[in-house]
Amino acid sequence: MAGRPVPPGRQEEETTKDPGLKLSPVRPPGHLPSIDEARLAGLGPSSRRGSVLGPASSFSRRNSLAGPGAGPGGRRPSLGPVPPLSSRVSFSGLPLAPLRRLAPSYRMEPAPGERWEASRMQHSMEATLAARLGNAHYAGAEAGPLARELCELVRVRLRELCPPRYKLVCNVVLGPRAGQGVHVVSRALWDTEHDGLASAAFTNASLFAVAVVHGLYCE
Repeated sequence: MAGRPVPPGRQEEETTKDPGLKLSPVRPPGHLPSIDEARLAGLGPSSRRGSVLGPASSFSRRNSLAGPGAGPGGRRPSLGPVPPLSSRVSFSGLPLAPLRRLAPSYRMEPAPGERWEASRMQHSMEATLAARLGNAHYAGAEAGPLARELCELVRVRLRELCPPRYKLVCNVVLGPRAGQGVHVVSRALWDTEHDGLASAAFTNASLFAVAVVHGLYCE
């Protein structure tokens, strides 16, 4: 019954049957049990990872994910051997060339025999234009590709004669010859002592072409 008093002897007997954790009388008050003591006493849920992987598994996340085939330090082995740098390719499919490190030369100006020669460059450009446009006829649909082709021919020809450490900027103006007058003007910001300029023009009965090349010394 709810209102019936319990004898003192019976109350002590029920208290001793409590399955809860019994602290040792030698432990000082306020001391919490350790993890091992709580696990042996059945207090609280056990580790989730330990219940899944078994008692022999480690509590380390890296070791539990790596498995028995992991390498030293719990790292997972790669899918295969790493290929050499020369055989690797980029996202575009082109091979990745190793980086070449060149020692600085500390040269601020070209050597005495390695300066820009405008007259020599001009004669070479005139010969290149005459060889390509000797029997050419102007066509509006072919003017763009022809101008790009002339730029490449002039650049390749002058690269053979150009001194080292010079960068070339090539421009070609191409148009029909119909009795009109044409002036081609170029302007650039450069070093007047070291940089150079060369230009050449060609005309026939159908078209005209003006090529301008800027040679910029690279320090």
